[in-house]
Amino acid sequence: MSRTVRILETFDQGTRDLSLTQITHRAGMSGSSAYRLVGEMAALGLLEKLPNRRYRIGLRLWELANRTPGALGLREVAMPHLQDVQAIIRQHTQLGILRGDQVLYLERLSSHEPVINITVVGGTLPLHATSSGLILLAHSDPETVDRILGSQLSDFAMAPRPSPNAMRKILAEVRRDGYALTKGYIHRDASAVAVPIMGPFGGAVASLSVVVPTEGIMLESLLNVLRPAAQKIAIGMRSAYFGETS
Repeated sequence: MSRTVRILETFDQGTRDLSLTQITHRAGMSGSSAYRLVGEMAALGLLEKLPNRRYRIGLRLWELANRTPGALGLREVAMPHLQDVQAIIRQHTQLGILRGDQVLYLERLSSHEPVINITVVGGTLPLHATSSGLILLAHSDPETVDRILGSQLSDFAMAPRPSPNAMRKILAEVRRDGYALTKGYIHRDASAVAVPIMGPFGGAVASLSVVVPTEGIMLESLLNVLRPAAQKIAIGMRSAYFGETS
């Protein structure tokens, strides 16, 4: 199973398809093992073999992933409220969760010709480079924060690479303020604001964020839209788990 995961992880963000040789190299496996496993995965629909003999992630994998109660339940509960936010903001509205030391985006809604945004559904971004990441890390347990800050934060686009001490100060401010703002971190023309979505068992289970033009950004107006929506999603999650409505 671990070797199967290694093969799936070769298809990182921005990789549409790979040759068998590329998969073998990225997975660090022998050619014979990769050939056998890739064949089995293609037969199961986890990978799809293209006419040019390259491979891409198969639809079967997405079908299985969408049956996961946590991610699917959160997305289903959040979707109407994401749509409400998007109808007002009319730029980008996103739903993200913590996965390891990155943000995994479960959903993104965008208007026609919005500001630049590199987020993709199912894609990940570094925690320190995104408003969603800062929100999720700020509401993580101390062990998770220590582990992530103990690793080397990579350079990413225009996002600053703070020291662990500086990062702890940023996270404390995010917890205090209840939101995270990353102004021009990834592209100077785009800024993001995120708020936490609190889970039924306490703690932030996800982030609700918007990406808008940096010029003329109106933080309070955005928070007045994001905070009520996040609260409604949290209520929906409690209702889904416990049958509560308030």
